[in-house]
Amino acid sequence: MKEDGACLFRAVADQVYGDQDMHEVVRKHCMDYLMKNADYFSNYVTEDFTTYINRKRKNNCHGNHIEMQAMAEMYNRPVEVYQYSTEPINTFHGIHQNEDEPIRVSYHRNIHYNSVVNPNKATIGVGLGLPSFKPGFAEQSLMKSAIKTSEESWIEQQMLEDKKRATDWEATNEAIEEQVARESYLQWLRDQEKQARQVRGPSQPRKASATCTSATAAASSGLEEWTSRSPRQRSPEHPELHAELGIKPPSPGTVLALAKPPSPCAPGQ
Repeated sequence: MKEDGACLFRAVADQVYGDQDMHEVVRKHCMDYLMKNADYFSNYVTEDFTTYINRKRKNNCHGNHIEMQAMAEMYNRPVEVYQYSTEPINTFHGIHQNEDEPIRVSYHRNIHYNSVVNPNKATIGVGLGLPSFKPGFAEQSLMKSAIKTSEESWIEQQMLEDKKRATDWEATNEAIEEQVARESYLQWLRDQEKQARQVRGPSQPRKASATCTSATAAASSGLEEWTSRSPRQRSPEHPELHAELGIKPPSPGTVLALAKPPSPCAPGQ
């Protein structure tokens, strides 16, 4: 509890209302109760009782045993005071006996009070006289709401993680499919190139043979035409044939010796 002079009323407000900031309400009710029962409580005050009450109404004024007895009667709940032990050093009882959980406070350094709460038993709202009030119902509702929120958050987190794993799996699968497709395409190109080589291999010799045959036939035809002519017809009129066959035109009176024309398919041609 905050150490501002209202620590006792804060500790009681924490257990009655579940909110220590309600200490001003607790203080006002306590002072009003003391005034209504001034005939009894004035016997325990050495100063003028009205002056005492007016002083205690200030928010920075500390409470003591008289206020604790008044609050025990107000809320009809015992007030137990602990100081560095598991047994209370003092207990203030209400007017009527009941089984309600006591209001427990701890006393420190002879000046400060703190709230001591039993986590296994509800205390909020007990002693306020609320009709049809069930102690602990508010805590149970809050606990159920907290559990539900926690479960929903956990489910949402699991869904996000599952989606993330699915996304990673899809990305990996796409990468694998892309790699397989690339390898398949490269293999298909290699197969196509191999088939093309196999198709081109046997056809090239046949094409070359046909070219050589045509060239040989053309050369033979030209030679026969040239040899069928007289020497006079051979030299001047067909120099291109001489050049084609590699034969120099003979001079007049020279015996013509014909050289065998080279084969178009001979190496180096």
